[in-house]
Amino acid sequence: MESKSAFKNSGFTLIELLVSILVISILVGLGYANFRAYSQKQALWAAARQVEGDLRLAQSYAMSGKDAYCGSQGYFYGYNFYLNSATSYSIRRVCRLSGVNYYTSVINRSMPNGFEIADSSVSIVFRAVTGGADGGVSFRILRSGTLNPYINITVSTSGKISMTYTN
Repeated sequence: MESKSAFKNSGFTLIELLVSILVISILVGLGYANFRAYSQKQALWAAARQVEGDLRLAQSYAMSGKDAYCGSQGYFYGYNFYLNSATSYSIRRVCRLSGVNYYTSVINRSMPNGFEIADSSVSIVFRAVTGGADGGVSFRILRSGTLNPYINITVSTSGKISMTYTN
């Protein structure tokens, strides 16, 4: 026959179970918060990489002379990355006649849902053959309705494209 004291010590008390559940809940909560912040940061990087890829596409079109025929609109000058609105942009062929630029839209893109380009006047012309830009520009990609975090994209006059994350 077993004694009552041996049977009494064979399980967990209610307090021990509650403490264990509390510790597990705290760890899961912290893990979820960190995972959510990480996934939001990765989504921001993905939106910025899309814009960076299209900037590089416009630059490569300019350097290769893709669709360079301008007809009566003068000579082929390059390709333009142009912001239509905070959530859409275009890549346009640029022809120049007597110092005036004429644009033909080639590609229209939308930002991924929930993201926008914060600066309202983004227009970059990549020149033919050299791939350099007519002027340096810097603009921010961020989640709609927020100010931070954001990714700053900079295009130098030499055509170098760089991205930096700011929290």
